[in-house]
Amino acid sequence: MSRHLVNHEHMCPGCGEIHIIVIDMAPILKDLDAIKTELRKQGRLMATATEQLTALSAKVDDLVADVRAALAVINGDELSTEAQAALDGVNSKLDAFDAEVGDADGSDTTPV
Repeated sequence: MSRHLVNHEHMCPGCGEIHIIVIDMAPILKDLDAIKTELRKQGRLMATATEQLTALSAKVDDLVADVRAALAVINGDELSTEAQAALDGVNSKLDAFDAEVGDADGSDTTPV
């Protein structure tokens, strides 16, 4: 007998006889395997999304630190060569970051 077949004795309430029910578990097991495969795939996708969000958060933290460091260099309205270079560097990083993220929230598009 196949390992995918399940025998079950059942007393019929209608006729009072014992009936043997054979259930073929192969299709059910196949469906369960497909479900497990899909769940594993979803788990990997979720892990990937979490990793990407963690990496993005680290980039934002680094950007904030860079901006604070650049602002610390600025002394008053007149920028030294070093301060202007630091400010230009931060602006360049902000532009690159904005381009990387894109217009996710629609704030870059002027309402009509």
